[in-house]
Amino acid sequence: MGIAALIVRRVLVAIPVAFAVLVITFAMIRLVPGGPVDVIAGTTITPEVAAELKQELGLDKPLPTQFYDYVDHVLHGNLGTSFVTREPVSQIVEEHLPYTLELTGLGLLIGIVLALPLGIFAAIRHSAQRGSGLGFILGTTTMAATPDFLLGTILAAVFAVNLRWLPVAGAHGWKSIVLPALALGLPLAGIQSRVVRSSVSDQVNRPFVRTLRAAGVRERRLLLRNVLPNASIPVLTLLTVEFGRLLGGALVVENVFAWPGLGTEIFNSISNRDLPAVQGELLVLALVILGTNLVVDVLYRVIDPRIGAS
Repeated sequence: MGIAALIVRRVLVAIPVAFAVLVITFAMIRLVPGGPVDVIAGTTITPEVAAELKQELGLDKPLPTQFYDYVDHVLHGNLGTSFVTREPVSQIVEEHLPYTLELTGLGLLIGIVLALPLGIFAAIRHSAQRGSGLGFILGTTTMAATPDFLLGTILAAVFAVNLRWLPVAGAHGWKSIVLPALALGLPLAGIQSRVVRSSVSDQVNRPFVRTLRAAGVRERRLLLRNVLPNASIPVLTLLTVEFGRLLGGALVVENVFAWPGLGTEIFNSISNRDLPAVQGELLVLALVILGTNLVVDVLYRVIDPRIGAS
C-alpha cells in the first residue's frame, strides 16, 4: 500500500470517529444540570422572556433538529456562534488553540529530549551490568505517576512563589511557558524513557547487532544507524497515545497557570453552558488528535516500509 492510499484509508477511518465526537459532545453537554438560558439571563427570568431567548438561541427546536442543524453547519465550515460572547466559535478557537498547541508541543519536546538520553543510557548500562537500574525505575515511576496538575502546583510553589525565578500565571513572554511545559513534559519523560530503554535493550541483544559489533562496527555508528531506527517504532506508537493524554493534561495545566489556551476556554464554556462553544472546541481538539495519529501512521511507513504494506 502506497503512502497516498494509506492517507486516504486513515482519513476514511477518521470520519466516523469525528462523527462520534459530534454525537457525544452534543449529548453530554445537554446532560449537564442547568441550561444556557439560566446562565445568561439568571434564574429570576420570567417564562415569557425565557421562551423568547430559547427561540433566539434555537433551543426551542427538538433535539434531532438541533443536531441536524449543527452537523449541517459544521459540514459547511461553521462551528456556530457563542451564546455568551456572540463571537464565532471558529474565531475563539483560532485565538486560543495556538497557545494550547504551543504548550503541548513544548511539553512533548521536553519529554522526548529527557527520555532519549535517559532511556539509551539506562539500556546500555543494563546491557553491561545485569540487574542494574533500580534508581532509574524508581525515578521514572515517580515522574510518570505524578499528576500534571499536582506537579504544576509544586513547580509553581517552588520556582514562582518561593524562588521567584519564573512567572506564576499568564502568558508574558517565553518564561511564562516554562513551568506549564515542564508539568506536562516530566511525566511524559518518565513513561517514554522506560519505553526507550526497553526498545534499545531489545535491539542491542539482537543477533544482527552482535554480528555487526563482531565485524568491527563502532558502537556510536551501530547505535545511530542500526539500533535507534529499529527501536523508534514502539516510541512513536506510545507518542501517539501520549499526545492525546498530553493534550488533555494541557487543558488542566492551563487552568493551573492561567495559560490562555483552549483548555481555559473549554472550562469557561462548560461553566456558562455555552453549547456551540463547547461543541466546536472539543470537535477541533478531536480533529487535532486524529490528524496527529495520521501523521504518525505515515511516519511508521517512512521509517519501516514493511508496515502497512499488506
